[in-house]
Formats: sequence, structure tokens, C-alpha cells
Amino acid sequence: MFDRLIESEPESADFKNRRGYFMVSTLVVGVLFTVAVVISIYASDYGLGNDRFELQAMLAPVETAQSAPEPPKPQPASPSRSTSPVPTREVNMQNLIETPTIVPITTSVEPNAQMSRPAEPFQIGPTDTTPAGTGQPIGPPTGPGPVEAPPVVVAPPVITEPPPVKKDPPLPMKPVSGGVVNGNATSLPKPAYSAAAIAVGAQGKVDVQVLIDESGRVISAKAVSGHIMLRDAAERAARSARFTPTYLSKVPVKVTGVIVYNFMRG
Repeated sequence: MFDRLIESEPESADFKNRRGYFMVSTLVVGVLFTVAVVISIYASDYGLGNDRFELQAMLAPVETAQSAPEPPKPQPASPSRSTSPVPTREVNMQNLIETPTIVPITTSVEPNAQMSRPAEPFQIGPTDTTPAGTGQPIGPPTGPGPVEAPPVVVAPPVITEPPPVKKDPPLPMKPVSGGVVNGNATSLPKPAYSAAAIAVGAQGKVDVQVLIDESGRVISAKAVSGHIMLRDAAERAARSARFTPTYLSKVPVKVTGVIVYNFMRG
């Protein structure tokens, strides 16, 4: 009878057990969640660019010594306007339009730094000044005060005659052919008839080619036909002949021609 006895707990006890289990589970989950949140927060703080942090030291700026200002560079003297009515010049230099009195011994390509003397009274001073209304440099000073400039002397132009043109000598003219020139002779000696030529019976005509110069003299003679025994005597006679000069356009010329000699036995 007792072995079939079943002891049952009331519902209130079962509800209490369940409520306790639920509370414990909720507490454990809450703790775990809180721990996870805290860990995540700290982990995020630890990883904020730790690898980019650099150690820097803040140093005070170094004061630099103030350098003294550079002194102004001297400017080269240049022609300037002055309130003084008298211009001044550093040196008494001749103007380009004046007639030079001294021949320079050297030359230079550097520009001149001083102005030449003006055409009106001026004085020697520390700088070159040109007041308004003054003229160009021309006159020399004679003292420290204002000086009257001398009148400008302009050299007269030198007129040079052009060199004479050399004319080339006229080209020699070719000899003029005169044909048989016996009629133009002023002197025509007879050739010698040698005994040898007479002995062999040599006779007949002999033609001698001659060249006559501008004055009418025979300058060359050469027999071109006739008996061989008569040619030498004809050439000698031809060289002694004289002729009237021949003119071409009023200019004497040489003449070539033939002198004819007839050899006959008497």
C-alpha cells in the first residue's frame, strides 16, 4: 500500500523553483553583457591610433641676431639737371664736332662716363650737370668760374679728286692684207742678178711675201715662188724696200703683201 503512495509537491513549490532559475539566468546574462560592454569600451580606447603617436619636444624659438642693414651702394655719377644756371663738368673734354687738335695714340670701345664741354659758359665741378635750356658741350674752361666758350671752328671739307682711270692699251690689230704692194712702195731697190744665176740661165718672176709695220718698214720677207737661184737676192732686196704707212680708222696698221720681182737676162 505504501509502495503505491505517490507524494506530489504542490504547484507553489514548482513555481518558486522556476522563478529562482529564471532570476539566476537573468543575472548571469546581465553580468556577461556588462563585462562584454566594458571590455569592448577599453579595447576601443587601447586601439585609438597607438601606432601613430610620436614623441615630440616643445622647444622655445631661438632668437636670431639681427643683421645690420647693408649700406647703400654708391651710384655712378650721371648727367643730372641742376638748379644752377651754369652747367658743370668733371673734366674739360673736347666735343665730337670740334676740330681735333691732338691725335689719339690709343683706341677704346668702352663708353665715355663723362660729358663733353658745352657750347656756353660752364665750370669744373664734382659732377656733370646740365640745367634746362643749356646747349651741347663745345667750349673749354679757363678757370674755376664761368668761362665763355670759343666759337665753333668747322673745318672746310676736303675735296679730293678721284684717281685717274687707267685705260687699257688698245689691242694690237691684225695685219691687213694688201695683195701686191709694189705700187705702194716709196723705195723699191732692184735685186742683184748674180753671175751664178746668169750662168745657169735662171730667170723669171719671183714672189716675196713681206710684212710691213706701221711706219712702212719691211720687218720680214720670204720668197714663196720663183727659181731657187734667184730667191735669196729677191729677199734681200725686199727687206730694203720702204712703203707708205697704211691707216685703218685713222690708226696705223701692219700690212701683209707680195713684192713681185722679174729677172731677165739682158
